[in-house]
Amino acid sequence: MPVTVSAMDQWRSQRTYDGGAHVRRALVTAAGPMMRRVLYELAAPTFQRYATRWGYDLRLTDLPADGTGADSGAQAAKWAKVALLRDALDRYEQVLWLDADVLLLRDDEDIADHLHPGHFQALVLEQVPAEHRVNPNTGVWLLGGSRAAGFLDAVLEAGPQPGPWADQGAVLAALGWDRGDERYHWARPGVGTPFLAGTSWLPARWNQPFLGPRGEGEVFNSSADSYRDRPAVASPHALHFMGLSPQARYRLMADVLDGVRLAG
Repeated sequence: MPVTVSAMDQWRSQRTYDGGAHVRRALVTAAGPMMRRVLYELAAPTFQRYATRWGYDLRLTDLPADGTGADSGAQAAKWAKVALLRDALDRYEQVLWLDADVLLLRDDEDIADHLHPGHFQALVLEQVPAEHRVNPNTGVWLLGGSRAAGFLDAVLEAGPQPGPWADQGAVLAALGWDRGDERYHWARPGVGTPFLAGTSWLPARWNQPFLGPRGEGEVFNSSADSYRDRPAVASPHALHFMGLSPQARYRLMADVLDGVRLAG
């Protein structure tokens, strides 16, 4: 069952969970009005459990606005991620971003173990055979090291991108990725920039798309059919309910959590 409204209010007033006096890394997330129940009632408790185990400060931000699909509110909320990460890197040595529509289902591994000692960021490669594309997905994004702030500065300089991905499109631009067409179909590695050589690739289990049934009226940016042939891993660490309406996200994420509780 979801946590109570009073518990959600407590989350919102707390904003930051202090992982300890010696913590120098943070888990960062944010949500606008349409996604706050999803974040505070469903995702944030899984984030807190993970942060407690591995020594992250948990930093939650209420965005003033958001939207659905690729409308202006949604694009502004996506772009806010970049500024929040840039600010966090001024305070912490390492920062993990998780989208508000992610559930952390396992906490038996520190994601930072997958960041190469000479690299400044780690991302999962998203594969969408129906759209002939492969690209980094910023829903789970680990940053740290001396070059991380410079990369985010390059993303900020690129600016919000047209199409469905304001922030992710700018990340691809800064990496020198071939972004394909205006919908990112046929996206693939391009000529690259020096930043690409400093990027580690996380195991797919760290950003597994939710592949359960979804109605056409609940889907944005990609068709429901495009989720049916994506790669799947068993027992993912992070399950990402991407490309869904806020209402569908809440229902499906709650169903998954109920199933986890019953299995436990």
